[in-house]
Amino acid sequence: MLCNFPCRILLIIVNTVSVLVGLVLLAVGALMIWGQDVVHKLINGFLNPLLQSISVAQDAAQVTELIGRILTATSPIGIALFVLGAVFAIVSIIGYCGACCNYKVLLYLYAALVGVLALAVMVCFSVYFAAKDKIADYVVEVFAKSVKEYQSMEANTADSLLIGLLQPPLKCCGVSSSADFVNLASTDSYGGQSYSDLTAPIPCCMMNDKYQITGAGCPAAFTNVNSYINVGCKEPLKSNFIHYMNYVAYGLIGAFVILLLVVLFTILTICIDVV
Repeated sequence: MLCNFPCRILLIIVNTVSVLVGLVLLAVGALMIWGQDVVHKLINGFLNPLLQSISVAQDAAQVTELIGRILTATSPIGIALFVLGAVFAIVSIIGYCGACCNYKVLLYLYAALVGVLALAVMVCFSVYFAAKDKIADYVVEVFAKSVKEYQSMEANTADSLLIGLLQPPLKCCGVSSSADFVNLASTDSYGGQSYSDLTAPIPCCMMNDKYQITGAGCPAAFTNVNSYINVGCKEPLKSNFIHYMNYVAYGLIGAFVILLLVVLFTILTICIDVV
């Protein structure tokens, strides 16, 4: 019975850590699902530089709509994190009890559950790598809808805020070019100034990280030197999305390897000296 004691100690440590991870995932998921006031404040703080530039401090309705869209889009992620956290916590408790009590049934159950979890993780990153271009294309389609509906920053719609938020850091304009903005208004205001006879959206101008226009003469006259009117967002948006999602996928691969090792280590613990 004492022969597998070191193995059980290691399992106890692993499951203690995984319980904590599960509780963190539970908390984050619960926050994204039910703590929308907190998330609202966080997102609003992130949007502040853009909001100050377009002077929408007195018009919170469209800002709330945009944040509502973001929260609606991330709600499934919150549910997934909550469920994943609950699974982590429950499975870890089973493994913890099995290791502490040196109980064969619990250890077998733990190994089986971790194996199923490893399989689910493998399916997730496999599906992503097999269809990441299609997933990225869907993101571009969502962006294209906002481009089509865009009128002006002064309109303060959720579409204008989304365009104004994404284009400057991506250094692009429209899906393919500024010609994609079919409903563009000829007048607009930005940074306390009014503009007329616009041929492209103001967010197509070169800007700094504070959403302040840095392109000389823009938007009075759009050129390739002071703006991104001929640089589409399709490729930058896709590449950035895939870039960051790859990190998530690699994290899942790492988790898959760890889960497999835990399964093998649990089986080893059972085979050595369990009663």
